Amino acid sequence: MKKIVLMSLMDARIEISPARYQILDELSIRGYETYLFLPLRLKHKKNFPSIDYVINTQFMSHKDVQRKIADIHPQAVIATTYEDALAIYKLPIIMKNTPFFYYNLEIYTPYLNRDIKRENFRYYMKYKIEYPVNKLREMVYTRFVKTFTIQDSLRRRLSRKYHIWHPNTILIPNSYVYDESLIIPEGLSGIVYTGGIKRDFLLNQFDDLKVVKNVPITFSGITDRWCRQKIKELKYTNPNIKFEEQVLSVAEYTTYIRQFAVGLVWYSPLKEDKAHYCMGLSSGKMFKHLSLGQPIIAVRCPGITEVVNRYRLGIVIDNISELEGAYETVMKNYSYYRENVLIAYRNIFDFKKVIFPFLECIDEFTK
Repeated sequence: MKKIVLMSLMDARIEISPARYQILDELSIRGYETYLFLPLRLKHKKNFPSIDYVINTQFMSHKDVQRKIADIHPQAVIATTYEDALAIYKLPIIMKNTPFFYYNLEIYTPYLNRDIKRENFRYYMKYKIEYPVNKLREMVYTRFVKTFTIQDSLRRRLSRKYHIWHPNTILIPNSYVYDESLIIPEGLSGIVYTGGIKRDFLLNQFDDLKVVKNVPITFSGITDRWCRQKIKELKYTNPNIKFEEQVLSVAEYTTYIRQFAVGLVWYSPLKEDKAHYCMGLSSGKMFKHLSLGQPIIAVRCPGITEVVNRYRLGIVIDNISELEGAYETVMKNYSYYRENVLIAYRNIFDFKKVIFPFLECIDEFTK
């Protein structure tokens, strides 16, 4: 059986990364024995039957990680973020007979939020000082991989701006596998937002939420102190707005958002934070809603705006105060938007379809 290593050193919570656990599913279906490198122990491993072995790298140096990969003797190695590339950037040169791939999920830039500088100055300075050398290492890794992937042409251009490009590049949206049994029925109501309910995301929106009086909307996720204070104020003025602080498993998350008619896809990154401002087709949140046949209301954001308007998947707004009118429009034309979502998703965004060229590439190099 062919062995394949998937690196995930940025975050051990692969349940929040559909790209990682779904590609492991597809590799397992193709008969690969899968090795997942994580910075912690994998919780609820029973929920991920496609993962054969988990390597906890929490107390491993980069050299230890490299030795472990060499000991496994895999037929292929896949890095998913720049942290992975930094740990193994030399290996494609050393292990010349092993094909390496860069399934890029995060664009590495020198930008850090100003709040980080205030809250953890030492980390901020360390990141800034190390960035040039680390970027060079990421460039070295990319130079020797067989294939590079990124979510869309917008983020491919952005990645190139930050010195990462490859002549063999495959565009793979951060989507989900289409499952007809999970499609939501008509007749539902309400809007759901899931993700960070934090100052960074919603700083300019909480005051404007006060004018949203006639829309049932639920915010689900993890809050910070600043938002908790704002939520207390909203409880007195907007009983139509509900906040639920929770962390859900993959299955629980799907079940939860299937209760609602419309998904809210909202990002508030600064323009200088290019990797998050130019979301493009990297939004797993957006694709989760679409994979369920759920129309969306989305913030105007490079990449997201274009795809929502092109395929008429919902309404694009500039300010959360426009939510009421957008929701009314979607609900009046619900069958129309729902059908557009289903057609676009089945034909263009289904993960099983978009991942196929990458899997074929892996098969070709591991013959």
